Amino acid sequence: MIDKKSIKVAIQQPNFFPWLGYFECIDIVDIYVFLDDVAFGSKPKRMNRNFISSEGGEKINFTMSVSTPSLSSEIRDCKVIRNSDFFYYRNLLKRSYKKAPFFKKTLNLIDEIYSFKNDSVSEFNINLITLICSIMGIKTKFKISSKDLNCKCKPAQDHLIKILKKIQATEFYASKTGVDIGLYDPKKFKNENINFFQQEYKHPTYNHDNFLPYLSIIDLLFYNFDNALNIIRNGRNWTKKN
Repeated sequence: MIDKKSIKVAIQQPNFFPWLGYFECIDIVDIYVFLDDVAFGSKPKRMNRNFISSEGGEKINFTMSVSTPSLSSEIRDCKVIRNSDFFYYRNLLKRSYKKAPFFKKTLNLIDEIYSFKNDSVSEFNINLITLICSIMGIKTKFKISSKDLNCKCKPAQDHLIKILKKIQATEFYASKTGVDIGLYDPKKFKNENINFFQQEYKHPTYNHDNFLPYLSIIDLLFYNFDNALNIIRNGRNWTKKN
């Protein structure tokens, strides 16, 4: 049961097979909100791309084709395209990780994820994230901004504050990138009696033939499936900003 005196919340877009720090953020909070009622945008996004290690130990793209009705389309309105690329990247994983100790276990999980029938980008990613969390033992409660909260407004920071106030959050956990690009002003959260914490994730190393940091969670699972959450927690580092 969540302690009403301290409600920790994070809000992020539903990314495609996210990196370790994304899951560490989910793990540390009481409530994690998937922000699906914002624009997908035109530039390459983490909602349909990430990185894995090649068979030769190089960092390579791992993507999912997406259809966007317009440049202003919200994430929830974009669709997964199940074309040849969709299955190409599944086979790429087989080639890249065929010697990994948890090859079969992780590939079975990926096959389960790819069998998900809903073609909404947000629903597809939310399903894969929550499934991976469940398997690793993360107990965080999830909410979807468009379905559960309906707090859409502008500018973006006011949208987040409105969500936090509706949930009665006392602490907001945010990515360092959001602070660096000016998306967040910690003082505005303090004015709403919400403590602001910035992630300073210290990427852990783990057993791997060709270890590279900042790859998709897939890489960790192929090599350390049964101990993934403990490894993720080893990188935990947060700074209070207000």
